[in-house]
Amino acid sequence: MRDDLLTSVFVRLRPRLFASVRRMLSVDDDAADVLQDAFCRLWGHRDEIRSESHAEGAAVVAVRNAAIDTLRRRRHDSVPFSELPDDIAGGDEDSSVDDALYRKVERIIESRLSARDARVLFLRDRYGYDMGAIASEMNLTESNVRIILSRARRTVRECYRESRT
Repeated sequence: MRDDLLTSVFVRLRPRLFASVRRMLSVDDDAADVLQDAFCRLWGHRDEIRSESHAEGAAVVAVRNAAIDTLRRRRHDSVPFSELPDDIAGGDEDSSVDDALYRKVERIIESRLSARDARVLFLRDRYGYDMGAIASEMNLTESNVRIILSRARRTVRECYRESRT
């Protein structure tokens, strides 16, 4: 019964959801993919849907989140790995407001992190690559990338705090 509820609500809302996604992405092909991704995500949670209004809300949220994920992937895909600098920790940033802070953190990264850890940190935090792309590029597992990233961030955070005291 819930399968029918989710499907009927999603089909009924599809034109409105499609228009909303198309405004966000401005590409019809991507909008159709976003709707399909959102429905697949919802399908895994179909047993949790209790009413028609719950299904509507879940559909709107799932579609919005899938559209945001698509926008993020576009940003990630805009800078291919081959165009990133070899010494990724040595890049420059155009932020005039936080320039001193940025240089301080960059010095911590260069002096306290290994080249691998710095590269993982910059790929994720500066260039916005997802864990899977970093793992693939660096011949690591995604869980290993997560651990490296967590430790690198902790090291930078601790060193920064030490430098302020």
